[in-house]
Amino acid sequence: MECPKCKGTMMLERFSDFFLVFYAWKCFNCGAIIDRTIAENRRKSLASQDAQTIATR
Repeated sequence: MECPKCKGTMMLERFSDFFLVFYAWKCFNCGAIIDRTIAENRRKSLASQDAQTIATR
């Protein structure tokens, strides 16, 4: 997978806290982390921006 921030290589990594264990992509170069929640929120944000752009035209 390619990092959307720096175009570097990402690897799947396991993260955990006291109650939750999840997997996310972490960039070797810049340290950016992308998990399912981050990806969904970005997708929703971009969709709403596109809708606003179309509405203002």
